Amino acid sequence: LFKGGIVMESLASIKAVVMDKTGTITKGNFDVSSVKSSGYVTEGELLKICASCESTSTHPIAESIVKYAKEKNADFAAAENVEELSGMGIKAVYEGRNVLCGNKRLMDKFNVSVPSENNETGGTEVIVAVDGKYAGRIVISDTIKEEAKSAIGKIKKQNIVTAMLTGDTEKTAEAVAKTTGIDELHAKLMPEDKLNELKNIRNKHGEVMFVGDGINDAPVLAGADVGAAMGSGADAAIEAADVVFMKSNMESIPDSIAISKKSVAVSRQNVVFAIAVKVIVLGITGIYSNMWLAVFADTGVALICILNSVRILYSRY
Repeated sequence: LFKGGIVMESLASIKAVVMDKTGTITKGNFDVSSVKSSGYVTEGELLKICASCESTSTHPIAESIVKYAKEKNADFAAAENVEELSGMGIKAVYEGRNVLCGNKRLMDKFNVSVPSENNETGGTEVIVAVDGKYAGRIVISDTIKEEAKSAIGKIKKQNIVTAMLTGDTEKTAEAVAKTTGIDELHAKLMPEDKLNELKNIRNKHGEVMFVGDGINDAPVLAGADVGAAMGSGADAAIEAADVVFMKSNMESIPDSIAISKKSVAVSRQNVVFAIAVKVIVLGITGIYSNMWLAVFADTGVALICILNSVRILYSRY
């Protein structure tokens, strides 16, 4: 109860709301929008190679690639020597060939030259390299939540800055930020970089609330003044959070802040009223007063404060 009160007060004084992209602003329901081969392998082979490497991963993007490959009746077996590199992708062996599946950062790590291509959809790209040569890329699209724009608008009306942290490319992040109206975006972040960016935002604006749902979000949730996790998120995120939204609806974010501000305001009213009545009674009667006046100053005031608090249940913030 004591911790809940502290969280409520912290929520009421939030100056910036920082959000993860996938699963928070977007639905996290990924679909393959295109398969682009470099010509080094065919598009069918590219899909098979990528699906074989991603088949051991539980990441939503990996699952979407495997699902798409099965829909296309691609015949593939699980890759060997699979190694997941945090924030970059997968290194594996498929049919005796060394394969890399991941982002540009992974390709840079292994000195794979990747040509620049226009990503018109702004989706997430999974780049594939075979035996050190660029083989192509698979573009994955995610859907922005229907309520995201209105929820972010409500947050901004509360004079709170909105920001987004993501490991995706700047182009993907810019597309989401432009659609939803987010004030600040920070893209191409490794999991450990998110916490540093959160600290920078806190230094710039003040107390920060972070909203996320993934395993990689746990350190940032713990490091924020208020960490909030979507109820459908990973267990690690939920355990690290101060607040857990039962639904993954983004409207819960501005609603929780409004409820906290209203609750803190009513609490302060009750404290001021209770102290004022006692001071007035003592001022009129001194340390001696009749029983009914004493009952009113104590129990009566407590009942009035309770009734005042009940107003919150019927308030639209």
